[in-house]
Amino acid sequence: MDYRRGVVTGESVWRAIVLYGANSATYKFAFGTTLLKVAATGRTHVTLEELAVPYAELLCQALRRQDRQGTAARSRFLDACRAFNAGELDRDTLHRRTVQFGFANVVDAFPQLGGGLAPVRYYEDRRRDSTAPGLVLRDELRELALSAHAPGLGAEITARWRLVETAWATGVSDAVLGLVYDSGTQELVLRTRQRRKSVTGVVAALNGYQDGRCAYCDQVMAGPVVEHVLPWKLLTRHWNGPDVDAIWNLVLACKPCNDAKRDRAPHQEWMPWLEQRNNDLIESRHPLREVLMTQTGETAAIRHATLKLAYRRATELLPAVWTPPTGRTATTFLR
Repeated sequence: MDYRRGVVTGESVWRAIVLYGANSATYKFAFGTTLLKVAATGRTHVTLEELAVPYAELLCQALRRQDRQGTAARSRFLDACRAFNAGELDRDTLHRRTVQFGFANVVDAFPQLGGGLAPVRYYEDRRRDSTAPGLVLRDELRELALSAHAPGLGAEITARWRLVETAWATGVSDAVLGLVYDSGTQELVLRTRQRRKSVTGVVAALNGYQDGRCAYCDQVMAGPVVEHVLPWKLLTRHWNGPDVDAIWNLVLACKPCNDAKRDRAPHQEWMPWLEQRNNDLIESRHPLREVLMTQTGETAAIRHATLKLAYRRATELLPAVWTPPTGRTATTFLR
């Protein structure tokens, strides 16, 4: 994504925080969603009491979906949300406990990225200000919340949240290893022996990692298309490679590139982009990293060999290849 390539924008840094920040609890997702909503009203200052109402509601909703929302054995804040859901705590008490316990770590941790402060600051912490305690919302956050990117950023937070929930709920089980793409619904689906369960939309799940840019031409996409790098058509042939409907083989492309590529594999010089994308997701502790490792290999060397073999088999079955318009060169891929 752009931030990792050194191009710093308000959107790319926000995405980096949401995607690569710590996931010891899902507070970050509720906090980020709340910040965007408040900033969209034009507010420049907000108290913890005001933040507590929408913030706690998001965590209460999440606990109704999936009770595990963190890795710690106990959380006074999450316990308060559980008690509210069970009817054991009234709303006013929930909000007081949210102010007391719910922001203790997330306000300080949210701006952290890669062991230091993110290069874009979205708020100033004034919780200890005796005259106007709370958070001062900076122009960078308000501009982001009012931009054309905002709806997509909200969807990406939701998708990331669902992926984390899924990973924590299932662990490295047969269910999570069955994660596939449903072309009819455009969703990632857990395929189990009993049923198929939608996890999240593919576009929202992947768009943040590409910073809204096409995997092939690197241009900003107006309407992303879910793209099989090694074409789906392989499933109509005698394909004996890894499942091409799985996340290791899915990227987002702009419609012109998708139309131009058709049922062809990209030229081998482009393939290191996919290899690096998968490695980045694994190294960043992506919530489905175990899925990617199971599909492609435990180590970078094994993943390289797996992808190289899959590419060779794919181009033997479908010899015609397509050259993306990026000018990327990496002639070592097939060595």
